[in-house]
Amino acid sequence: MPAPVRLTDIVDALEMQSDEQSSFLDLETGKVETVSRDLLREAEASEDDEEPDLLEEPDDEWEIARRIVFSDRFRKLPTKFEVHEWEIMREFADSLESGKIREDLLRAIHGSGAFRHFKDSIRRQGAEPAWFAFRTEALKQIALDWCEEHGVVWT
Repeated sequence: MPAPVRLTDIVDALEMQSDEQSSFLDLETGKVETVSRDLLREAEASEDDEEPDLLEEPDDEWEIARRIVFSDRFRKLPTKFEVHEWEIMREFADSLESGKIREDLLRAIHGSGAFRHFKDSIRRQGAEPAWFAFRTEALKQIALDWCEEHGVVWT
């Protein structure tokens, strides 16, 4: 039976998404592992086809990358492209009661530099605490949906 995962660990990994890294859930330990995509590619191309010792605790990112590549006990968490940060920003803007702030944020998310303009606007409007709370709840829902889809037990 797969080990339960702390939902906050998945949410934390989703918050830290980048082009350079991928996050995975170890189904046996319930631990979320984040490794560089370059290292994963190197592990896939590795001449060392000896499978890593899955009973020992890995001591570095290379061993974790090899485990991810050579075993079926890891599930990839949603990537930043599956999280749809822009959609979360739009939903946040739509949720605001103040028409002026809502319109400012909706304008900010269009065109070049949308993410930077949005962050500047929420800072200028004093809406940062509300934005971060909204974003965390949206990521939590994505994590819950992912757990349900993959049959992952969470705490």
